[in-house]
This record gives sequence, structure tokens and C-alpha cells, in this order.
Amino acid sequence: MTRSVPARDVAALLQRTSWTLTVGGNDERADLWEHLDSGASLYLPHRLNLGSFVWSDVLERIGAVLRKPASEVLRDIELGWYDVTRFRVDSDGLGTQTVPLDAAATVVNSAFGMLRAAATTARQPRQAIGQNYSKIGDELARQARLAHTEPGSFVFPVLMRVGEPSTEDHPSLEGLDEVTPESSERRIVRTLAQALQAFDRHVVQPATDPSMESLLPVIYAGGAKEIFSQLLNAMKQPAVDWVETSFAWAAEERAPTDLPEKLTFPIESQELVERAVKVLAGPSAEPIRVITGPIVQIRHLPGEPFGEIAVQSPNPRNFKVGRIEMRVRADQLGEIHLWMDSGTTVVVEGIVEKRPNRAARLRDLAVPRDLGGLIEG
Repeated sequence: MTRSVPARDVAALLQRTSWTLTVGGNDERADLWEHLDSGASLYLPHRLNLGSFVWSDVLERIGAVLRKPASEVLRDIELGWYDVTRFRVDSDGLGTQTVPLDAAATVVNSAFGMLRAAATTARQPRQAIGQNYSKIGDELARQARLAHTEPGSFVFPVLMRVGEPSTEDHPSLEGLDEVTPESSERRIVRTLAQALQAFDRHVVQPATDPSMESLLPVIYAGGAKEIFSQLLNAMKQPAVDWVETSFAWAAEERAPTDLPEKLTFPIESQELVERAVKVLAGPSAEPIRVITGPIVQIRHLPGEPFGEIAVQSPNPRNFKVGRIEMRVRADQLGEIHLWMDSGTTVVVEGIVEKRPNRAARLRDLAVPRDLGGLIEG
């Protein structure tokens, strides 16, 4: 029997919280799960309807074991599929958990503007977007949801549901190793997080006047003028003394361990943000293409001096997971394997050549670099 979406989501939570599937199969009507630490057991029907008595009973039973109310269990189930970006600004200090309405409206608009810009630069890094927003990126950005505000000054949680990437079948070859690609939705939120992280590391923390040289790691990470223009709009609000972004990653999709958890931009950094926007608005020279993304495939035959890898790079024409293939030195493959296994975002520069009915390819020998290492300088 095919499992319903709610049943699959509950099963995913059980797997994350130390439950073990002991009896189950497509020929059964329910699966038996056991929590070994507490000795509790739970039958999970394959067909589970939201809001039904059985649904409520399942939440209560899980909550009793995890020592959580059913409402928190429900939230954990829902957020298991969502990357959450929390945009936080300070309140007026009156203890009312309020913020001026016009400031709130600006912050919400800025949050969407930053996410929309990241949806374009996630497909290809660029210094400025102008009118050239990606139509596919815009469609993905419109999927984001605004959740209920949370306590703690004033917090706007923005939820992006991660999805299964639309993959292409590739033949199984000798010496081939590959991993599940990153979803398009995760790529957007990761791009925003790493762009802000790079900006904090190379501009805000050193408190130095931004230049095109210092902003290169920011651009590689996906930071375009439009992201920081939106950040600046939020910082300019009279009631705002700082803007904070924090990130929580969906449990249902593996996240690299080097992604930031929280980034704070105080009002004192407003002038630096403004200067960076002016630099990024200047002339752009892009003689080569910058490719960023996780490594999804490695092929190497023993004794060969070179190997082949594929870096995930969005298909510009559709929602399918694209990739760019390239040659690398065999002596770098040990490090490259570690990057692929950990989902590390890499950066590669070079001239990309299109090939009929095949993945695009980098013309020359590639030298991938860890984006996190570039961000850290």
C-alpha cells in the first residue's frame, strides 16, 4: 500500500528521533516503530489523514516519548522539510514586542528582495542583476512562505520547502562515485546565507572600505548588489538598530556543516553596506565564468593522472539539475572526495563549452576551491 504524504513525514521524524522500524512493508496497512531507549512502540498507518483522530493520537504518542506537546511535534514534522531564514530587527524597547508598521513592511519587502536576488545568483554568480532576474529563480522564490512572527525583538520567519531535485539518468561507469544533488530550493537559501557570510567576513568584520577585490569572494558566494540594497533598506528604518539573519536547515536534506547559523549587521555597518552597493553597481568585467555548487559525481580509473568530476550547476532552461563536467588532477581527488561527501560548495573558474545532448564541459583543467575557505580568506 502506498504511504500517504503525512505518513511519510511522520516516518521521517521518527527516523530523526531515534525510533526504529521493526515491522513494515508495502503489503501491510501499518508499520511498527519502536523507541528503544524508552521501550515505547507505535503503529503508523500507511494512510494517515491530517486532522483525523488517528493523526491526533499519533502526535500525542510521539509527544509523550519525546516529552513535547503535540503542537511541537506537529511543528517538528512540518519544519523537517523547510529551510527557515529568520529576519530579526530590534523593537522600540518598550517591552511591547512591537515594531513600527512601516519598518515591518520594509523588512518583509527586503526579506523577499534578498531571497529573490539569491534565487537568481544561485543559478549563476553575478555582480549585479539589474533587470535580468531569472524567470525560473523568480518562480522558486515565490514558493517561500512567511510564518507567524516569533518572540525575541521582532522576528519574521521565512520558510522555503526543499524538494527532490529533478535529476537526469546517467549511465553507471567503472570508477564512478556520486551523491544526491542539492535541491533548487536549498541552493537558494544556501546562496543567501553564504553571500551574507562572505560579506560579514570580508567587509563588516574588518570594517574596511569595500573594494572590488575584497568583494570578489562575496560575488563568488552569490552576493549581488540587489541583496545588499535590500539589506540597506531595512537598516535605514528609524526604529532599527541592527538586522539579524539566522538559518535553520531542513532535516530532510543534508546540509553542509560549514553553513552559518546567525549573522548580525549593526547600524554602525550601514555606511559599509552603502559603499559596497556603490562598488557592485560599477562596471563589470566577466571574461570567464564562475561556477559554484556541490560536487555530485567523481570518476577516476586507478593509475590515471586525471579524473573527471561534475559540479552541480542549474540548467538555465528548466528546473532539472544541471551539471558542468571537468578534468581535475588525480592528486586533488582525495580532497575532492571529502568535499563531495560533506556537500561542500566549491568554486571553479574557466571557459564553459556547450556540447550537443551532453553536459557542458570546462575547456581547461579545473582547480576547484572550497567556497568556505574563500569566505574565511
